[in-house]
Amino acid sequence: MPTLMIKCKTCGEVFGGLYVDEDSNPKLRVSATNTNTLHMCSRGHNNEYVLEDYMDWS
Repeated sequence: MPTLMIKCKTCGEVFGGLYVDEDSNPKLRVSATNTNTLHMCSRGHNNEYVLEDYMDWS
């Protein structure tokens, strides 16, 4: 299952922001990244993200 990674905008930690099924199409990925825009890193920093912030490192 691919993980779309994001980087904390406060401390720079890279972490998995979203898990996407391998069979999903690009439209589903865009929809998923637009619905859940807030993520918290392990250090407790909560940031808002847009589609361009996500990186596919699978």
